[in-house]
Amino acid sequence: MEGMDRNELIQKKGADEIAPLLDAKDVATILKSSVKTVHKRVREGKLACVQITAKDRRFTIEQVQTFIEAQSTRTPIDKKVANPISSSPKKGGEINGSRIEKAKDSWASLKEEMSTWT
Repeated sequence: MEGMDRNELIQKKGADEIAPLLDAKDVATILKSSVKTVHKRVREGKLACVQITAKDRRFTIEQVQTFIEAQSTRTPIDKKVANPISSSPKKGGEINGSRIEKAKDSWASLKEEMSTWT
């Protein structure tokens, strides 16, 4: 392939062998996002591109595929059962009838003590 210019190379390889370049609108359609988001991902360095001019970018299918694979997360299939969380007892002490009995006893003892004040 030495000494071949670009046009001869394209003719020899054939147009089918050269990967087509996508514009930002095409990539946005593939990713189901906006063109603005595509450009944002390029600025963040998450999506690679072919910089044509200062304002014009093109993307290869491989670059888009690499971005999709990088953003994909694995979902664990064998999810472990979470241990139940034990909570502290409710305020106010025990729930059974002994709490009521204790309240009656303390009220009676308070009345008894108050009667000695006079």
